[in-house]
Amino acid sequence: MFKIYRMGCACRHDSSFVHDRPRGFDGYLMLFVKSKADFLIGGKTVRTEPGTFMIYNSGTPQHYSACENEYVNDWMQFGCSPNWAAGTGVRYDKPVFIGESIDVSQYFKLISDCFFRTENMQTAGYLVKALLTEVFSESSGSGAGIAHYRELLDLRSRIYSAPEEDWSVTRMAALLNVSEPYLHTLYKRAFGVTCNRDVICSRIEQARHDLAFTDMTIEEVSFACGYSNTVHFSRQFKQLTGMTPSQWRKKGG
Repeated sequence: MFKIYRMGCACRHDSSFVHDRPRGFDGYLMLFVKSKADFLIGGKTVRTEPGTFMIYNSGTPQHYSACENEYVNDWMQFGCSPNWAAGTGVRYDKPVFIGESIDVSQYFKLISDCFFRTENMQTAGYLVKALLTEVFSESSGSGAGIAHYRELLDLRSRIYSAPEEDWSVTRMAALLNVSEPYLHTLYKRAFGVTCNRDVICSRIEQARHDLAFTDMTIEEVSFACGYSNTVHFSRQFKQLTGMTPSQWRKKGG
């Protein structure tokens, strides 16, 4: 599950700005810093350049400040279930220089639109996952040497944005203009999971949201997530969550 508590885009502060939260936050804090800044990490001051991405883990002490002139950033406080970010490669509590290699600010604008205008946390969650995947695959070089890597990232983002669609291997391979066996190889190398398994994960992620936050029946949820058979849906749901859809709903997500 995923929920945004607060966020802001292109927020500006003068040269005296200091953020100091010794006990951290009961959730996660994501930053994209557009000015030079000083981070206190492990008792040492780390000076970062404009275009630095940082995500604080829950409970990690937070201390960062302006350096030289004004401080400018995009930021978001959010909460999620323990395994929500699985597969994104996220690394906490360490600044990552992004520069202009990824349009992080555009991601924040899209997420902000979901948060402030449509209150669509499901789409916001997909966008955050896509952002984390792109940031940490880019910074770690995990995509180096993998053919069609950008197209694979786009495909994965589309799957998680619309899991109810017919994501057959034939269709996915055609989108990348590669053979089906080659798609299996590329996808597993890029994300550590098969494309078929990832489609299932995207559908169950949506189902968990719908069961927790809507009044849809289990049959309606299964159809909305791309299943034509409720029994098949319930079986896959239990395989991934350890609970039946009814048990998940009673638990409250």
